[in-house]
Amino acid sequence: MELTGNNYPRFNVFESRSSSPALWRINMKQVKDYYLLHGFAVLVLASLLGCATQAPHATSVTYLGNCGFLYANEKDKVLVDPFGTEYGNFFHLPSSNTLSQVNRSRPPFDGIDLLLITHIHGDHYTPSLVEEFLKNNSNTRAVLPPQVLKDMQKKCGDFTKISAQIISPELKMNESRKLRVNDVELTVVRMQHGARRDISKVPSSEYTEYEKTENYGYIFTIGKKKVFHQGDGCLKLNEEVINAIGDVDFGHLSFFDWDVTSFDILKNKLHANWVIFMHGTIPGEEFKREAFKETYPKLIKFEKELDCKDFRERLAL
Repeated sequence: MELTGNNYPRFNVFESRSSSPALWRINMKQVKDYYLLHGFAVLVLASLLGCATQAPHATSVTYLGNCGFLYANEKDKVLVDPFGTEYGNFFHLPSSNTLSQVNRSRPPFDGIDLLLITHIHGDHYTPSLVEEFLKNNSNTRAVLPPQVLKDMQKKCGDFTKISAQIISPELKMNESRKLRVNDVELTVVRMQHGARRDISKVPSSEYTEYEKTENYGYIFTIGKKKVFHQGDGCLKLNEEVINAIGDVDFGHLSFFDWDVTSFDILKNKLHANWVIFMHGTIPGEEFKREAFKETYPKLIKFEKELDCKDFRERLAL
């Protein structure tokens, strides 16, 4: 352990944690030695053991289910696709307990700056839950596609109470928009949903109903780390979007990209430091693909909902 210029210790703290503080891996000897030296051992140790604390200089990622994640650091919190409630016989959706924690703003879901919804499908979005969340979190701003906006206007009990919190840019396929919302830098880009066929050369008037799904990908910055979440956008069929993103720190390998080609896009074209697996299936359909079996060991996996991992540059002791 060494002291910084501000006399703060650099602890070799936990790199991964679960939702239970009792399971965090903390180098308590370093904590004890430092605070005994300064006369506050009992108070500080009790605080560390009894409350939720984030590793310094870390970006934490908490998994909710399916494509739902919370990305956070000491300053900002961004929540993506937390409210999936349909197709639970096929996808790993958030439990009712987790959804309740989110909507009641229980830590770590307190103080959310941004809520991002990628598209209208029920394994990513439920209008009543978005409405309840925004009513309970008046400082949160939501960014979502126009299809979702229209659905909420139709189905919410009192949309007027939350309308001022919602931003819904209209984008054509491959078009992007840069925003700054609640001090979070954000790029919104429309991506082709799914992988049934390449529609990059197809006029929008010839899209099928499925292809008309407005899938928004999000690129945002948490601290100094850049996150790319594509929702159900297929990386292989969104080349124009991929070419415009630039390097990222976090990428995601999802339902339509279970192969080496898509993994290579994330690692070698976007230079993602960490590739997170999402949108897995309960029957394990992904493991029927040989290409996925080759890729799976290289991915970051969350074993259950509310699992949380910290990602940071290691600090010297």
